[in-house]
Amino acid sequence: MKVRFSETLLGLVKKRKKEREPQPLLVELLERVSDGGGWQARSYPFCYRVSTVGPAPFYEVGCELLPSAVAALRSTVRDVSEALDPGDVEPLTFGRLVEVLVQQSAEQLATHGLKSRVREVSELAAYEAIGLSRILALAKDEMVTEFFVDSEATSVYLDHASAGRCESGLVLTQRERDAIQTHVDTFSGYTLDFRTPSLKNDLPIGGAILRVSLDLEPLAVNRFALDVRRLNVASLGLVQLMALGVLSEEAAALLVGWIEAGGNVTVIGETGTGKTTLLNALDEQVDRRLRRLYIEDAVETRDLLERGYHQLKVKVDPYERGKESARTKESEIVKALHRSPDIVILSEIQSEEHSRAFFQALASGARGIQTFHASTVEQAVRRWVNLHRISEQSLLDLGLIVQMTRPDRLKQSRYVQRISAVTQEGGAPRIKELFMRDRAGSLGSVAGPGWPSPPEGSDQAKLNGKVALAAQRIGRLARR
Repeated sequence: MKVRFSETLLGLVKKRKKEREPQPLLVELLERVSDGGGWQARSYPFCYRVSTVGPAPFYEVGCELLPSAVAALRSTVRDVSEALDPGDVEPLTFGRLVEVLVQQSAEQLATHGLKSRVREVSELAAYEAIGLSRILALAKDEMVTEFFVDSEATSVYLDHASAGRCESGLVLTQRERDAIQTHVDTFSGYTLDFRTPSLKNDLPIGGAILRVSLDLEPLAVNRFALDVRRLNVASLGLVQLMALGVLSEEAAALLVGWIEAGGNVTVIGETGTGKTTLLNALDEQVDRRLRRLYIEDAVETRDLLERGYHQLKVKVDPYERGKESARTKESEIVKALHRSPDIVILSEIQSEEHSRAFFQALASGARGIQTFHASTVEQAVRRWVNLHRISEQSLLDLGLIVQMTRPDRLKQSRYVQRISAVTQEGGAPRIKELFMRDRAGSLGSVAGPGWPSPPEGSDQAKLNGKVALAAQRIGRLARR
């Protein structure tokens, strides 16, 4: 690993040595942001604007460095690229690489006469040296939730928290595409090659955690495809979600109280409907004293250790690794109870193997929160029973199912469409509706007086008490 790391790192940052004429800095390829209306923001040295004039929102990003700062940046990037010694990068991680380059850049910028905003320009120099400065610009804009590239020649398009789906004029250069591939490959512990042309990895860039999914030929017909999602975008708490109309205070209290009473909650929905956002918001409100076990292939849950929560996080190999995987999600689900968790949190149930391990864990007494891809509750049930061969009786262990919806794929609005309970009627599982969103857009209770039967191992009084306490806690937070 260390030899391969050194070779790829040196090859990437010292590429300019072989060039007779230095190429322009990547940030110099950013065009000036136009004046006018629309959404605007700044995160030095970058500026952003979304123009709504035209058939679709258009996203612009520019660099505000003065010519003198650009000259200092160019010299610094050259110096740190030539001086970098891979032996300085210990431990061998992407974060440590950037940290070393930032430190070296700060020293070099001082020799080139830059005295203001050294911290920001040092960070820019580090990412410029490794070919990711324009990716840094996108990472610095917290409103960019996800961005995509479909081929080598097509421009970046993105999802914006305010404007929805936006087009842009940003086209990745060969150097940027090579840099993305190098870092995803080098720091994942796996190898991109003809046999394995698809890879996913999490990279900390500019204060954000970006999940980078890369597809190359022969899998990608157009040779290069990129999907980058901001993982820590799911920072909205339960109170903020209620204020946005994602769910009601009554529904939030039921979900939190149900989990604290020992029940299980599955959040379903299509991609981009806010499943992980809701999972994080619920997790944050559940009693911090409960021991949580997280099983994830991409770490999308919040780090709550510093706030006194009890968290054990296990990172498994991506599902795409298939039979080559040494640390599978299904094996860790099966082993979950050996770690004595009060709550098991699964980032996503993807395959038949995951489902069978998940229901086996439920049958053994494990309970928690998990996400699952399905458009409706009925579709989720059909997928489990017909495709993943889960018995109907096993569905009785599911507890509550929350269906998330994003009504317009080009906009950012998303919300809880319904909350259902899996109950037993005549010895068979039945879906009982608890909350439904009406035509006016309000999420209201349809279950009549009282809550569903309590989770197995609990009783009605305990459930009612937990829901009441959760309602008080959430209500106090909402009134602050």
